[in-house]
Amino acid sequence: MKENSPESVQAATTLCYQGLVPVEWESLKGPPEQELLHRYEHDNAVLLQGMTVMDEQPVVEREEELSSLGQELQRIDYKLNLVLELLAQALRSWRKLPAPVPVRLSVEGVSWCSGERLPVNEPVMVRLYLSPVFPNPFVASGRVESLREEAEGYRVSVRFDGLGSQVRDALEKMVFRQHRRDVARARLRRLAGGKAGDS
Repeated sequence: MKENSPESVQAATTLCYQGLVPVEWESLKGPPEQELLHRYEHDNAVLLQGMTVMDEQPVVEREEELSSLGQELQRIDYKLNLVLELLAQALRSWRKLPAPVPVRLSVEGVSWCSGERLPVNEPVMVRLYLSPVFPNPFVASGRVESLREEAEGYRVSVRFDGLGSQVRDALEKMVFRQHRRDVARARLRRLAGGKAGDS
């Protein structure tokens, strides 16, 4: 594995998105057209912004303290979320996606576990289905920097050609939110372990 591969970059910085994600890829004969890249850039920004909105936790208020307007807005929010989830389920059943695999994603690149041997040093297009709610993939072009054989296949590392500033900012925010949640969960586990040890 190269020292500056996405995997080594992500290992050095804990701030990377990690999760089980369906991944698709295709080899490229050359760099994608600029018009296509601009469209992917726009679609990626919309996807990440949508994930941010869905991920925001509303302020929890007691039912009796809510105004009638606030109660109605909460009911509308619940219904919209339900419609989105049902629509996403319908789209997922219509389009067969590959099984989710462990993924590490940063603004520099992505690595994942693959059953296929990707061509090292060759350009590829990667599609990551990051959200179970939004069926749209995160799409980025890059170059395969390393391929390491593992027990269940290969660990592939792809360095992106370069994401636009809007997408980089949105992805960094998503990564930071996940990191903050992981820290909070670890703190809760430590507190729960301490209480169990005291009893």
